[in-house]
Amino acid sequence: MLRIVKYISLQIFERVLYIWAIRHPASGYVQGMNDLVTPFFVVYLAEFVDNDIEMDNFDISQLPKETLDVIEADSFWCMSKLLDGIQDNYTFAQPGIQLKVNALKELVKRIDAPLHTHLMKHSVEFLQFSFRWMNNLLTRELPLKCTIRLWDTYLSEPDGFASFHLYVCAAFLCRFSQDLLRERDFQGLMMLLQNLPTHHWQNEEIDLMLAEAFKLKFMFADAPNHFKKQS
Repeated sequence: MLRIVKYISLQIFERVLYIWAIRHPASGYVQGMNDLVTPFFVVYLAEFVDNDIEMDNFDISQLPKETLDVIEADSFWCMSKLLDGIQDNYTFAQPGIQLKVNALKELVKRIDAPLHTHLMKHSVEFLQFSFRWMNNLLTRELPLKCTIRLWDTYLSEPDGFASFHLYVCAAFLCRFSQDLLRERDFQGLMMLLQNLPTHHWQNEEIDLMLAEAFKLKFMFADAPNHFKKQS
C-alpha cells in the first residue's frame, strides 16, 4: 500500500513540474523545484485529512480522483505564483541565486563579523552551503511544519520569497554562530552547516528567527549599499 501511495504522489509531482517546465522554457525544470511543491501539496491535502490522523500515515489513494485533481491543480498554481517572483533563480547559470548568496555574505559580514572572519579563515565559501538555502528556500534545512509556518510569513510579505528570504537566511545562519565558531577546520564547519540541528524545531523557533529577520530588514532594506563589497 505504501508503494501505491508514493506512486500516486510521485505522479502528481511529476505532472506539476512537467507542465511548469513546458510553460517556462527559459528555465525548464531545475533540481530542487520538487521541494517547492511539497508545502503546498501538504497544506491542500490537510483539508481532507482528519485532525486525529498523522499526515505521514495518511493513505491518499483513499481520496477520490476529483479531490486529488483539485489538490494537484491548487499545488501547481501556488508553486507557479511562487516561482514567478524568483524565476531568475532558475534560469541559465541561476543568476538570482548568485546575487542572493553574495548579498548574504556581505550582510553577515556586517552583522556578525567574527563569524564571517571565521568562515573565511577556514576557506568556507557561502556558495558552498547557502546555495541550497536559496535554491530550496530552506525546505531541506527545516522540518516540514516549520517550512509551512515560515512560508506563511513569506506569503504575507511583499516579495517575501524574493527579498525577505535573504534576511531569514542571515538570521538562520547567525542563530548557530557560537556553534560554528567552536568548529576549528573546514570539514567540521561544512558538516555542521549542511546538517544544522533543527530537527527538534517548532513554531517557536521559527517565530524567533522571523523576529530577527524583521529586525535585519528594518535595519538594511533601505540601505542597499550593504550588499556592495567594501575594501
